[in-house]
Amino acid sequence: MSESAAQTYLRSMLEINPVWQSGSALQLRRKTLQLPNHAPRQTDVDADSVDDMVAKHQRRAQARETVAHLQKQFFHLSDEELESGITSLNATEVPELAPTIRRLQTAARERNSFVAMLDDQRFDRELVIALGKSVVLPQSDAGYVREKFIQNLTTKNSRKRARDTSLKIQKSYPNLFALERDWLTTLQNTKASGPMIAGESSLFNFRVLFFGTLITYQIVKIFLMD
Repeated sequence: MSESAAQTYLRSMLEINPVWQSGSALQLRRKTLQLPNHAPRQTDVDADSVDDMVAKHQRRAQARETVAHLQKQFFHLSDEELESGITSLNATEVPELAPTIRRLQTAARERNSFVAMLDDQRFDRELVIALGKSVVLPQSDAGYVREKFIQNLTTKNSRKRARDTSLKIQKSYPNLFALERDWLTTLQNTKASGPMIAGESSLFNFRVLFFGTLITYQIVKIFLMD
């Protein structure tokens, strides 16, 4: 048995429920190992069942490969290549990838919107690039992109520009905004976005120290008066 045939066999067996599909598991084993079939009357039915299962597995594997390829090359593919890849995906066959497929479909329809925003000086270029990555990448990678962008908002001007761009996206590109609503809404709150810069941190610490000392002095003064 070749290595590819063995891998296909193992993957197919893992998708079989041994409680309800024990007959299919035995038939797959007999077919793969070319063993004699002791239930000739069921041969045709079981063979068709196994063939359907193997074909289904192959379609699911192909869909996962296509999604991974689109996520990695989304902005480098031609319009024809992107459309072909998107069209080949059937969310009903891979329900676990359905949300990702829907995001890619929306992003594909709006791909030219990213170009328009990058050409518009009123938009924060870094935010547009981060948004493009966040929309198409796997969730683990997208989360890193979002967090890194927020952490880079270290000045009042950068937070304001991100806020203004988020509002513009919400107004002009509602479909894209809907894909990243939580993140883009967070950017609209300039106080909640980005780490505190050094100057702000120093001023905050000074105020805490000053008022803390003042309160302590007043408490001590009251006890001395008594």
